[in-house]
Amino acid sequence: MSLEEVNSEIDKINAYLSQCLWMDFEFCRMNAGQIVLSGSIDQSSNEYAIDIEFEQPYFVSTLFLWHTDTSKVFIELANADETIEMNQKYKVEFGNYIFKIGVEDFESPPIFVAAKKISCKILNDNPFPKH
Repeated sequence: MSLEEVNSEIDKINAYLSQCLWMDFEFCRMNAGQIVLSGSIDQSSNEYAIDIEFEQPYFVSTLFLWHTDTSKVFIELANADETIEMNQKYKVEFGNYIFKIGVEDFESPPIFVAAKKISCKILNDNPFPKH
């Protein structure tokens, strides 16, 4: 996956979440082939609004359940200092992108995922319908 394709998916995710009033996230599936991060507006239901899939993951450093501040950037690529730190800790293989995910009430992103690909599925175009 090219850097341009990665940035396109990141932009799609952030644009969608910026239109939401809130979103709660959890890792729904995690194995050596794929990590699926799903967001919903109600944790008591299994009706997800968005799925973010990381293919061919290399590592994940995470919380398992959290709230996001939709007024801030949700996901982005790690900066140079974070990339160096993650490479020192995990010896990330060439060809992986390191993603960082923002969490409500954390100053710096506590979640990092290294993977070769990212994709997004919008499952509910309008999770906050106006009555």
